[in-house]
Amino acid sequence: MIEEKKSDLPELSVPGFKYEQLREVILRMRALQRYSFCVEAQIDSNVGKLRQGFLRLLEDYLTLEEVASLYTVSVLMFLVTENERPRQFDERLELLNASFNYSDTLKPTMIHYATITMLDSLKLTPCEEEHGYIYMLEAMPHILVACDTGKMIALGLLRAFIGALSNTTLVLHIYRNLWEVYDMVQSINQDTILADWSLCKTYILVKSFALLMSSTALNSCNLGLRQAGYQGFQMPPIAAEISEWFTALRDKIEEKHTNLSSKTGFKLVRFIDQNILRYLTEESNETTSEAGIETVA
Repeated sequence: MIEEKKSDLPELSVPGFKYEQLREVILRMRALQRYSFCVEAQIDSNVGKLRQGFLRLLEDYLTLEEVASLYTVSVLMFLVTENERPRQFDERLELLNASFNYSDTLKPTMIHYATITMLDSLKLTPCEEEHGYIYMLEAMPHILVACDTGKMIALGLLRAFIGALSNTTLVLHIYRNLWEVYDMVQSINQDTILADWSLCKTYILVKSFALLMSSTALNSCNLGLRQAGYQGFQMPPIAAEISEWFTALRDKIEEKHTNLSSKTGFKLVRFIDQNILRYLTEESNETTSEAGIETVA
């Protein structure tokens, strides 16, 4: 059993994303600095003024660099918390959806460029690296359903997160298939996860994989992407192997955090149960059932 002091355990929650953090990112985005409203809104700390300005900007012709920058800005603006009032989710989602729907280009090179741009912008965010991933994961479900372009960029980001956690070098940042992603996951030593990783980092791994799986192998709404030539939207014939790996990780986390009486650890265990294992178990049962029917016939 790996020993760890209870006081050393981090929480999965992270500080709210502040306007000052958004400003730091925008100030480093060369593509947006030529717009006066952008500079003025940053000085005023006016999220609403920024949102309106970017919505008007989407009515004009934009370069690829500007579009990719707006993807990032729309996501970060969705995340910004304000002390004076609750986040205006409807208004923020309007900008996010409008940004990802600006162009329906699904060329792999464009998806790669947009994904790389967002990853580079994430590195500019003044926060801990793990917190940056958590921020992006909060917005990921909205990017996934914004449009097909948004979905492919989101899948590329999730694959990149897992690649970073597994120290895998990615050349082209686009989603390929779940089997390849699982190869990256299972290359990570579980004892290393238990001994050296924070719960936050472990959550990033399982959340990213869960979102990838639910959006591809467990989602029937990918016809447009299939017609565009993308593949890998089915469960690979190794559902049982994937289930075994995550079951082993889940059991180790439960054993460790039972001794630590960690509520956060138990939350992570439940997350794995509800968002990964129950779907893989159902998939394995269906596969076994179908094979049995074929054999009998």
